[in-house]
Amino acid sequence: MSAEAKKPSSFEAVIAAFAFVVSFAFAYGYWRLATRQNEQDARFEQRRDELQRSLFRLQADLESGRAADNLELQVITLVAPHLSRLRESGREAMASQRIVDAAAELLAARGRPGLRQMAEKIRERGAPVETPDAQARIDAAAPAKAPSNPWLVLLATLPGTHLGAAEEVANEKLRTAKDVGMMPLVSIYKTKLKGRYVVALGKPTERSDALVTAAQARQKNLAADAFAEPDGGWELTGTAPFPSGTRSASAK
Repeated sequence: MSAEAKKPSSFEAVIAAFAFVVSFAFAYGYWRLATRQNEQDARFEQRRDELQRSLFRLQADLESGRAADNLELQVITLVAPHLSRLRESGREAMASQRIVDAAAELLAARGRPGLRQMAEKIRERGAPVETPDAQARIDAAAPAKAPSNPWLVLLATLPGTHLGAAEEVANEKLRTAKDVGMMPLVSIYKTKLKGRYVVALGKPTERSDALVTAAQARQKNLAADAFAEPDGGWELTGTAPFPSGTRSASAK
């Protein structure tokens, strides 16, 4: 009798088996959940590393592009005084031509052929490079040919609520441009993104020409921080000279 009492019944055996299966199922489920969580964490970590590497590459590309832009700007600033001698003769003219050619080759080797193209265009004119005043008259008389990628030479930037101030600055820059012998054409544009007024020298032109003009504007103290920037489809507000002491209704 005592041996039979100690022997578990079929029901108890089923309950024990069921408890074991349930415990195993819970343990297996927890293991699978932990495994999937680890795999997901690993994928997230891998994606984060890839994104971080992509950001590093993008930052490096941007810094490289800015460095190339700065180099081109510095080189063009240095050779700008020599461009007017590309069609002249004599020892000094030959030295200037070699300087321009060397600078053009340097930039072209770095994927910036603008200076070389501009030098070739100057040589193809068949006459000495005109002064800015004369060139402005020639450009005004010739049929307008819009550049494929227009750039502007900016002399000043003002808030979009100060048109009167922008007109005063444009008038002042026009007088200074005439005094220093640069092209007597100063206009005001309104940018699209920030709605600011910008005072620009000359007409929209090719990038290399804009860089040279900006360098000349800095050298002649027309604007110490003159720079070239792509024309973002900005609205032409007007061209100097503007009536002094007046303010457009849009500025009120």
